[in-house]
Amino acid sequence: MELELQSPLTIVPNSFNVLVAPLEVLIDSLNYNMNELQRLQVLYVSGNYSRILDNLDRRFTELDVRRAFTAHQLMTILKESYQTLIIFEHDPSLFEDASEMAEYIGQALKESSNNSAVLLYSPWTDRHLEEISKFADRVFVFNEVHRYVYKRASKKTKPGPREQRTLEAF
Repeated sequence: MELELQSPLTIVPNSFNVLVAPLEVLIDSLNYNMNELQRLQVLYVSGNYSRILDNLDRRFTELDVRRAFTAHQLMTILKESYQTLIIFEHDPSLFEDASEMAEYIGQALKESSNNSAVLLYSPWTDRHLEEISKFADRVFVFNEVHRYVYKRASKKTKPGPREQRTLEAF
């Protein structure tokens, strides 16, 4: 069963997909497809913290949630997984003490995709995600539109020579 999260983003069975996009892309996609996802066995894996879980629709009842505090715990979770869809929210802090584990995590996610559709999500890329992405079947990158923020000018005077005058043109 194919799952269309957003128009160009379709998750197919037995594939390892990486999504790098603003939070709203994944949150809106999951909430919009909630009824379809309820028919699947979904495992949501987060690291030390999650940006996504608090924003999901509360009617999302068929969702197994696991947290990994280290890369080794993530490996164990992936080995024990049996769900149809695995969504892993990338957390770079998992690799603080074990940066060499990124390659093994990539291999484990690819291996998990033999029995499940795997979606690795991150709002931005880092060196660990780049290493893991080498094992992905597909990588989707959505850039956020730059938003300009209006900042008020500071009332502090800028340091410079005192009593500086502007020369007038003749």
